Amino acid sequence: MRLSVLFRVILAVLILGSTPGALLAAGAEGAETVKPVVPPTIWGILIFLTVLLILWRKAFPPITAALEKRAQLIRESLEAAERAKAEAEALIQKHEASLEKARAEARAIIEEGKADALRVKDGIIESAKRESEEIAARARREIELAKRAAVDDLHHQAMQISLDIAAKLIKKNLRPEDHQELIRESIHRYQEVQ
Repeated sequence: MRLSVLFRVILAVLILGSTPGALLAAGAEGAETVKPVVPPTIWGILIFLTVLLILWRKAFPPITAALEKRAQLIRESLEAAERAKAEAEALIQKHEASLEKARAEARAIIEEGKADALRVKDGIIESAKRESEEIAARARREIELAKRAAVDDLHHQAMQISLDIAAKLIKKNLRPEDHQELIRESIHRYQEVQ
């Protein structure tokens, strides 16, 4: 409906626009010239408005829709970029928090390792002290045993020498019971001397 009205307006403009030209041409044959009813500037304005109306109805809506679509795409792209930026900042903060947590855990592990090393060191020192004390005690026991063995051996040798001397003095051999009696007496005298 609108299209047919538009065509009628255009057709009327063209007919009215050709009439002054035809009248001018007819006037050129005759002696008298006729002035146009509608001046050419009005015709120019009418033609401009007609073309503008056609463009307004037919060409501008697709152009406006394309521009609006482009503007919408740009707005959506900007919003997506803002969201991506916010997500990236959140991820950076999360990563920094994780990194700080890892650093704190590393420091705790290092401190724990130092404490463990100190405990192990103290344990080794304590163990070494115990072992040295055990070695010293064992050495003292062995020295005591060696001393007793040496004293016993010295007693035995002293008794043997005493028996040899006594045998030579008496010039006789003693019976085993006499031997035992002499040994006991010698040991008893020797212990009294010490």
